[in-house]
Amino acid sequence: MQHADGEASRGEPSENDPATRGTIDAAGALHRHIVRLRLVSARMVALQRAEKIGFHTSSIGEEAVIVGATLAAREDDWVFPGAREWGAALVRGLPLAAYVHHAFGNAEDPSAGHAPPDHPPARRVHVVPASGVVGAHLPQAVGCAWAAKIKKASTVAIALFGHAASTSGDFHNALNFAGVFKAPCVLVCRHDGRAAIQHRDIADRAAAYGLASISVDGTDALAVIAAMQEAVARAAEGKGPTLVEAVTKPLAPSDAQIASGNVLDLGSDDPLVKIRRAIGADASREEAMVQTFRAELEVAIADAERAAKPRQSTIFEDVYAEVPPHLRAQEKELLSCRK
Repeated sequence: MQHADGEASRGEPSENDPATRGTIDAAGALHRHIVRLRLVSARMVALQRAEKIGFHTSSIGEEAVIVGATLAAREDDWVFPGAREWGAALVRGLPLAAYVHHAFGNAEDPSAGHAPPDHPPARRVHVVPASGVVGAHLPQAVGCAWAAKIKKASTVAIALFGHAASTSGDFHNALNFAGVFKAPCVLVCRHDGRAAIQHRDIADRAAAYGLASISVDGTDALAVIAAMQEAVARAAEGKGPTLVEAVTKPLAPSDAQIASGNVLDLGSDDPLVKIRRAIGADASREEAMVQTFRAELEVAIADAERAAKPRQSTIFEDVYAEVPPHLRAQEKELLSCRK
């Protein structure tokens, strides 16, 4: 861990070092959630290609970061994901059916079709809907953390984002504000290695803002959750914010793998393969879990396909506390045209 006057931690955690590993219970939860998100994302990709949903931001290969960071959050903490981290809401307890209805944008969609897919509202489980602007949620997360500090609450805000957001002004604003006010937050950057930004360059920036930082293997869920638990505890104890750089490896299943759902072993860099090996997962138990998740997913999809479309009048709802007269007039005209 890098403190404001030190260097970023760069050592890769030893697979046999208990000090850097999560608990056995956490390992089992990591495995279950990674399997579930993998199956959901692959199925959503197939639905997008079949033009049944508008789009889907695949998280295949990124699950260790999403799941590890989210499981490190405590009950009263808030999670601020980007669109690709849609799985954070499922990990925190958003019902799968609600997510699927949202992806289809039907009448059962919790956002009533106001938000595009992968921006699910999940306030009940302390997950903020993703912003449509890259990086815009970072200052929001820091603001949430600062508010908690003012209220003397133990709440920590966790923001998840891709390396593209690290080039935005909002990234600078968020880190600067967090460093100045020692806001209790953890900013987690997924760095997939495809950008010109070099490995650990993002973590190294933290010192300039007065933040602690650490760079971890983003394909190792146990390493991610260990780093996150330390960072969350540090923030909750009033020791300030942390920037976590999680380095992942791009995974691109073939069209045949997506179509068949054969996406549970994508090579040595696959976070699912790594967690399976680390915990010595039983193959028969995993297969039973896969079948359960797939059945749940297919039921949710079937229900979503049968659901009605949102009422047209919903475009005027949940936007203004008091709808302006000109919009009331437009709503009246719209409804009259349907008669």
